[in-house]
Amino acid sequence: GRVPYVLSAAYTEKQRAVIARAIAGYQAKTCIRFVPKTAQDRDFIVISKLDGCYADFARVGGRQQVSLADECIDYATIIHELMHVIGFIHEHQREDRDGYVNIFYQNIIPGANSDFDKLTSLDLTYYGEPYDYLSIMHYEKNEGSRNGQNTIEAKDARYTNLMGKSTDFSESDLKRVNRAYSSVYPFAKNR
Repeated sequence: GRVPYVLSAAYTEKQRAVIARAIAGYQAKTCIRFVPKTAQDRDFIVISKLDGCYADFARVGGRQQVSLADECIDYATIIHELMHVIGFIHEHQREDRDGYVNIFYQNIIPGANSDFDKLTSLDLTYYGEPYDYLSIMHYEKNEGSRNGQNTIEAKDARYTNLMGKSTDFSESDLKRVNRAYSSVYPFAKNR
């Protein structure tokens, strides 16, 4: 999969180096290639400092936005946001998540519920991989908390403190990406 990108000039040299390292991580471990946009590329992502850390999900065509504000310039965060770009949701939003985690909506900051809701309407596949507490796409136990209390707890308590702490792709993340893109996934057909 080829993903053309444009990188904002607003990043410092140090920040650009961290982004380049994350892009190199994809190159080294997956069949995804993030490449500088050419004049011929109609579908591409723009990585810039907008507001917080987020990315447009999967291929919508044309220009897609990835926001990596200063607080997001971290290898694991960049890997996570680029996973959204290539079509992967948060692990705790999987349709089968109720067998693995409890979500405490009463502890979630107002307006953030949608980041914790199960995504059942998207025709998603997990490429044969079971639920993965160690996925780079998993939130940590108190992500989005309005009161310091946990928003997510693993049903197997041994994993509660490990969720959202991954610093790189998990084995399962790599298997999913490579399975998805080895047979031409919608985002980036080579053009």
